[in-house]
Amino acid sequence: MTSRRPLPRELDLPLEGEPGPTNSIADVGAVAVGYWQVDEAGAHGRPFRTGVTAILPFGAEQTLLSCPAAVHSQNGNGEMTGSHWIRDSGRMASPILITNTHGVGAAHEAAVRWMVETYPGLFDEDHAWALPVVAETYDGFTNDLLGFRLRPEHARLALDDALRTARAAAEAGAAAPIAQGNVGGGMGMQSFAFKGGSGSSSRRVRCGGVEGRVGVFVQSNFGNRDQFQFRGVPIGRLIDQPSPFAPGSGEAGSLITIVATDLPLDAGQLDLVARRVPMGVALLGGRAGNHSGEISLAFSVANARPARGLRPVADALIPALQLDHAALDPLYEATVQATEEAILNALFAARSMPTHKPPGTLHALDVEQMLELLRSFSWR
Repeated sequence: MTSRRPLPRELDLPLEGEPGPTNSIADVGAVAVGYWQVDEAGAHGRPFRTGVTAILPFGAEQTLLSCPAAVHSQNGNGEMTGSHWIRDSGRMASPILITNTHGVGAAHEAAVRWMVETYPGLFDEDHAWALPVVAETYDGFTNDLLGFRLRPEHARLALDDALRTARAAAEAGAAAPIAQGNVGGGMGMQSFAFKGGSGSSSRRVRCGGVEGRVGVFVQSNFGNRDQFQFRGVPIGRLIDQPSPFAPGSGEAGSLITIVATDLPLDAGQLDLVARRVPMGVALLGGRAGNHSGEISLAFSVANARPARGLRPVADALIPALQLDHAALDPLYEATVQATEEAILNALFAARSMPTHKPPGTLHALDVEQMLELLRSFSWR
């Protein structure tokens, strides 16, 4: 088994904020992450190199819960299903799946079937409907998207993996660190013309005396080489590593970001949190190019309630506590910090792989060379 590459915090990069126990989105409530990925040759040498990430906001909870949520699009050249109802209702009641651009339909079918089978009482006994969240980024540089080989059964494996992970965490009383880099939907992705992928980070936060956590998960697939920087050092312009992409080629890809918190926020406040994600991206040089979809979803596991269909409710009043807007600055800052580190984690954990179109190699970031460049700029 190949050993894991060290992450930025393990190499003493100056990262701000205090992470949670696993330094991932799994530090928030019972949030669980599951993966399915594949890396194999297909017909005529065309690679099947992609995957699916599944996130369960409430882990192994046996009741389908609805929670406050919001979506922010910094640049909309991408897809996130279910986003219209999240914007209108201010709530979300589904798993979250992230995959490749042409795999959205297969993943959506898998999510619907999984919801119907997992919560049969809600769907069989009431007129409930499933509007799952499925998001995508483009991995056509390394994967043959035109083969349409990603099927619902593959996405189902990611959901099942997330459920197993949730049950294991509940039994152990704590979440385990999650895999990052070339895993799940991030399998074939690039970032700043280096190998990108899946990344996550978390922060402990105190807002006006209320303690909580915020976790960020990214499927990182954006940016040109010359944009990449860290603490003002232009790493992408100085690093001596080849790129499979022609100089001056337009930015293409996308960045899907999922933000989870256990702080009691309403949809409007979560929208403000989601709007802080691009600030973390900008710290590393991201600029939301025209052909890149920067879409963020933020949700709170606080103030959850059972999802329902058309059955009338006994009490139309729903009391809920929420933080004062004036107390949210530490949460905004923590979101920016965790977003930056999640993207770096995806870069540092990723491993090189061949490209499909154009042919070549998508190299993992040379971490030692990056550290040497930072030292030369007296970054410490």
